[in-house]
Amino acid sequence: MEQLNVAVVGAGLIGEVHARAYAAHPGANLRWVCDLDIKRARKLAKHCGGRATKDVKDIARDPSVHAASVVTPDFAHRAPVMALLKGGEHVLCEKPLAMKTSDARAMAAAARKRGLQLMVNFHNRWNPLFLEAKKETAPKRFGEFVLGYARLSNPYWVPKKLLSWAGRSGPEWFLLPHITDLVLWLTGHKDVRSVRALGQKKLLKSMGINAYDAVQASVTFADGSFCTLESSWVLPDAWPSAIDFKLNLQGSRAKVEVVADDQGIRVTGRRHSTPYVSAVQNAFGKTTGFFQEPIMHFVDSLLAGREPECPAEEGVAVTAVIEAAVKSIRTGRAVKPQGA
Repeated sequence: MEQLNVAVVGAGLIGEVHARAYAAHPGANLRWVCDLDIKRARKLAKHCGGRATKDVKDIARDPSVHAASVVTPDFAHRAPVMALLKGGEHVLCEKPLAMKTSDARAMAAAARKRGLQLMVNFHNRWNPLFLEAKKETAPKRFGEFVLGYARLSNPYWVPKKLLSWAGRSGPEWFLLPHITDLVLWLTGHKDVRSVRALGQKKLLKSMGINAYDAVQASVTFADGSFCTLESSWVLPDAWPSAIDFKLNLQGSRAKVEVVADDQGIRVTGRRHSTPYVSAVQNAFGKTTGFFQEPIMHFVDSLLAGREPECPAEEGVAVTAVIEAAVKSIRTGRAVKPQGA
């Protein structure tokens, strides 16, 4: 295959990243842009190429389409993914793969049954900071994993202004998948024995958003090692960055710490800020940054006939951990993830 015909389902901020990446890849041809808001789909299609539609079935029925990105809200992944797989297209799905382990397993099984690739977009695996961390957590350097801590949080303005569907997700689904995947990937641990979590719905709920303010989960692995994961949506809006992102992993031979929200630039004007610059940048007419790298990798992998990074099964594992955390919050007990 010399050219990959692709589509994007979901024309929001991250959908635009996917569309721009496909438009920039010499081996990809953007055929469709789909969004329930047809005006938004038409606007993105006009800029990046392809036809606009508000019905994913138009893409699924198009025999010329080889692959598609699903960039819909967190709660709305299963239906378009299953429709596209049924239509014979490979799929790149934004994290989380699903908000129910049963849905995630069904999606992975459908892809396997049809011999199709289903990749989950854990884009922080392409973040240069974590690529370096991956080298440093190699067993010969790092030794045995002992304990860890990871935090990824947003200010209030993210659920209040950026996400109209915040009440149907939460920091546990919008943010926690990133750090859950990073810990599993960096440590090589897949055998989660139990998850015990705490969460609170108070501040956002008082604003009419039915979502957790914050979630903290203690994850224990079969070998006795453990890690604390936490995400919040109630950082003050005066926080200088869009994220509060830290990771700390301790091994028997080394310790790795990542401060991912400090990008090395500080700006002081009307307010003090530390812009998050490495994800997406417009470099003299071209889009660059690690947000687009997994999309390029998806295209490269399909053109080369190989399985891409972040296969569906790893998305299932992340969903299982987070679903266990949500159940632990509700029951007050430690929960074993499904399939663990």
